[in-house]
Amino acid sequence: MWRKLAVCTVAAVSALLLTGCARQDTETTATLEATVVPVASGNAAPAPNGAAPTSDPPAVDVDAPLSPCGDIGTAATLPDCMLQSHDAAALAFEVRHTGSRAHVVTTVNVLSGGQARQSIVESDTDAAGAIPKLRDLDADGRDELIIPLALTTANARYAIYHVTGGALDYHRAGELSGVGMDTSGAGYVIVSARAGYASWDIEFWTFVTDTLHPLITAQVRPIDDGSGKVAGTTCTTIDSGGLDITGLTQDQATQQFCAEPAVQRVRRH
Repeated sequence: MWRKLAVCTVAAVSALLLTGCARQDTETTATLEATVVPVASGNAAPAPNGAAPTSDPPAVDVDAPLSPCGDIGTAATLPDCMLQSHDAAALAFEVRHTGSRAHVVTTVNVLSGGQARQSIVESDTDAAGAIPKLRDLDADGRDELIIPLALTTANARYAIYHVTGGALDYHRAGELSGVGMDTSGAGYVIVSARAGYASWDIEFWTFVTDTLHPLITAQVRPIDDGSGKVAGTTCTTIDSGGLDITGLTQDQATQQFCAEPAVQRVRRH
């Protein structure tokens, strides 16, 4: 049953993450290197004549063209694929996977003008078939790289890689957990996370240099009508560490952030 729930969550997360992304192709430590080492992916195959299976992966032509990531659906073995940014940098991203389904190493090779520039590695991920995406999360004109790390029955966890201006090298900005991401009118990163039945934590983040910094969390909670049914919801905000950055008082923050479309979508009136 939990496996089915995880798979359903993947579908929901992927759908929400892709909303608004049609114009885009978007405690784990990431390793950043200046050169790219080609990675072959595959699963162990049984040896002929009933011999014991080998743990060595089959040979893969790493020079073969990769299909666009958006053209490949969820598979038992994560597919290798290609992402293409639609920002001014026009970078390409080779997405390759090694390891088993529960412990996948995701390697993203960043190419500029067809030449390898950077290799990003997330080790020991368990994203049940989800693949990296590109999306401009802060509306600054540059795509963020979003790499799925793990799933639970309610939310998913992602590593976020950030770049600004004319820079070409990505930096690991942090991790976000939820069922969907959005961008506010003010350019804040919005993450919607389930917190229980009819309960949501809508988190607002910003990038400070190349690091994700939490601002405000809008907490949506159900109102019980006395018979066990939800009669509506309340919305309050808490300072997640960035109220001073917004320049608002707590009351002003509640008025502004509880009115955000991402919050209103999950409320019951």
